[in-house]
Amino acid sequence: MVLATHKLPMTGGARDSLIAMSILWLLFALNVGFRFRGRLRGPGLGLDDTLAIVALILSTSTIGLNATVFTAGVGYDFVPTSHVYPDLVHNLPFIMQITFAFTMIYIWCLAFLKLSQLALYLRVFNRQLRNLVYIVGTIVILWAVIFNFVFIFLCNPIAQQWTVYRTGRCFDQILVLKFVIMTNLITDLLIVALPVRCVWQLQMRKTEKFAVLACFGLGLACVVISIARFILMYTIDLVGNLTGTSLTTFMLCTVELMLAGLCINIPMLRPYYLQWRAKYKSSATDSKRRQSELKLSGTGPLKSGSSRSGHYTQWLELRDKDQTHVTVTHDDASSERKLTAEQPDDAIHVSKNWVVTRD
Repeated sequence: MVLATHKLPMTGGARDSLIAMSILWLLFALNVGFRFRGRLRGPGLGLDDTLAIVALILSTSTIGLNATVFTAGVGYDFVPTSHVYPDLVHNLPFIMQITFAFTMIYIWCLAFLKLSQLALYLRVFNRQLRNLVYIVGTIVILWAVIFNFVFIFLCNPIAQQWTVYRTGRCFDQILVLKFVIMTNLITDLLIVALPVRCVWQLQMRKTEKFAVLACFGLGLACVVISIARFILMYTIDLVGNLTGTSLTTFMLCTVELMLAGLCINIPMLRPYYLQWRAKYKSSATDSKRRQSELKLSGTGPLKSGSSRSGHYTQWLELRDKDQTHVTVTHDDASSERKLTAEQPDDAIHVSKNWVVTRD
């Protein structure tokens, strides 16, 4: 049952935190939008795209939950001399109730973000990382299910979690939160490290490799936030000053979700960069160099006989559905197909229609 509250004006810190979180959410949503546009114009949606949109929906709800607790008193110190103290006492059970719901959503949102990244690895590096992706994916699912179960049954009865004067039996909530943070940090490191070897084997320039690794490596920002949250766990006072010490935790949890969302979606925007570069570089020399780079990065036609499984990443492509695709094989027909594909008017054409005459 949702409890009634006395609305309070946000503190300055709560207002600034909500603005920052909203800006990050907007960037997250824009990235997902561009990702879907590119995927729909190209190879179509995959499991990783579906998981990304689910994570976006869950992260959107955390913005609303933050606004709810910020207007219920989070940010004010829980001291008897404060003029808002009677309202804080009245709102405290509601804040604890929202904290319970926030924790459930936070865990599953993180899980979907991790699984989306793993699904991307499975699509791009299928042969090289298939077994590792399945192992890490299983760990992530078990992580979410176990801690979701633990938080639901943290107290007996469950309603004691949002009761000020607890008469039931409860586990140490801070200790459980520390375990959540540390295990989350470990899975983040595993996911960031998974594609390093495969990316380094791609047929592209080292600068391109570093760029791709940098995109995947953005997940390290979430690791930094996890460390900061772990340190802040020692400053939270659940009994004496929950409203005054939990604002930063709410903010960091939400920022972590938004940054994780940006990390899994930014690599999918590479095709837009390639299109922009192709549009604004008009010289012949730059055009030839660009075509060479596209071939090496897996976004252009492959030379016959050069295909290597796992070394050309289709996820980097952004092509309209009606664009002509040339299928490359390893027989003599592939050479003919490349020569007879649609070419500019001033190009050399090869005709397959032969006429035999007899003098």
